[in-house]
Amino acid sequence: ALAQHLKDPVVDVYLVASAKEEVGAIGALYFTQNHRLDALIALEICPLSSEYPIDDGEAPVLLSQDGYGIYDENLNEELRQAALNAEIDLQLATISGFGSDASIAMKLGHIARAACLGFPTQNTHGYEIAHLGAIANCAIILKSYCETLFN
Repeated sequence: ALAQHLKDPVVDVYLVASAKEEVGAIGALYFTQNHRLDALIALEICPLSSEYPIDDGEAPVLLSQDGYGIYDENLNEELRQAALNAEIDLQLATISGFGSDASIAMKLGHIARAACLGFPTQNTHGYEIAHLGAIANCAIILKSYCETLFN
């Protein structure tokens, strides 16, 4: 959906569907090793669990930290502003038993700035269940981000 609607991004944008994330972010690390990036925003599932303050529904989740490290505060602020511009509510969370392509690439020194935007998901393995509105809202936020020049 994002590729269809993103016409004039203010920055260079690579839309990457990576492979083997759960066994070490192999696809993303290959990409980040071979491309010079200013930032990496992972689009991920966000596990619903009683231990995490995340509600199921249309509101995407922006992670501040996961099991691999702390996400970039400035990049997260830009994503919050993009969500505000698009009039989409965001949930903010820190989760421990989780890692994204972005946090793994940042921890290994492939990128300096990383963020993770996710959609609340039940059953993170097997039959994953997520609100389609949350997935659509992630795409809208990313479109808003790609069309806004941040300082």
